[in-house]
Amino acid sequence: MSHHEGSPPEDVYYVDPKEVLSQYSVEWISLRKSFDEIKKQLLEVQAELSHIDRKLENGELTDQEHITLYREKWAESTLIIQVKREVESRLYVIQKELRAANRQLKQAEEERHRRERVEQEKSSAMIEWMSLKQGFDLVTARRNEINAESDKLEIQRRSGSIPDEKYRETRIDHIRQLAELRTVESDVKRRLGELLEIIRK
Repeated sequence: MSHHEGSPPEDVYYVDPKEVLSQYSVEWISLRKSFDEIKKQLLEVQAELSHIDRKLENGELTDQEHITLYREKWAESTLIIQVKREVESRLYVIQKELRAANRQLKQAEEERHRRERVEQEKSSAMIEWMSLKQGFDLVTARRNEINAESDKLEIQRRSGSIPDEKYRETRIDHIRQLAELRTVESDVKRRLGELLEIIRK
């Protein structure tokens, strides 16, 4: 059974953040449009209330007419304000959900990049390890060759078939080469160990 990336297997209520963004984005756009319309209606009611006040001041309305009209408009504005608060409340909830979904997507993207980086490091480490391992095998083979040459040289010395001076020069050269190979082997072993740690991550 497959699970959404980034969701714990036991989370049966998991919803992909992309789905959350898609669903809430549509509602958000719709509510924002409604919110703008409500604000426009409130401004219109406020303008009408001001107009009623001017009519009273100009003697076009009696006090009773003014009170009646004012109450009607006030009741209308109260309903609009109530709807406005409900829309604002819903917008706030959606905003929180959208931000949470965006955070999840960002975290998932960062985790994907991290995994890709790790895999790239592993791939590069594997290539370098294989190359170094071949080099290490060549060094080992060369060391074995020098040891074999040293054994032959020792047999020649014991049989007296090689001059002492030639023996000493060749023996010193063998020792020098072995010392160089040991240094190379040590460096390669250390690097191979580092690469194995990266590969095994």
